[in-house]
Amino acid sequence: MSAVLISTKGQIVLPVAVRKALGLKPGMRVNVEIDGNKAVITPAPAKKTVSLQEIQSLLKYKGSTVPVSAMRVAGYKG
Repeated sequence: MSAVLISTKGQIVLPVAVRKALGLKPGMRVNVEIDGNKAVITPAPAKKTVSLQEIQSLLKYKGSTVPVSAMRVAGYKG
């Protein structure tokens, strides 16, 4: 067991051995739960990825479509 300091913002740095044991990488999220007088840290489940079609189905655009050939691209020389 290793002790870590709590910053003035309430942050801690997990020791390398803990990160390796849990398979934690930079940018990953963790869950922190209280178990009696202990804090339990576990990797959070990865967020579900969505397809482009699922994202497009959320868009509510009702206007007319414009073909790509009719679009002007600033600075394009081709």
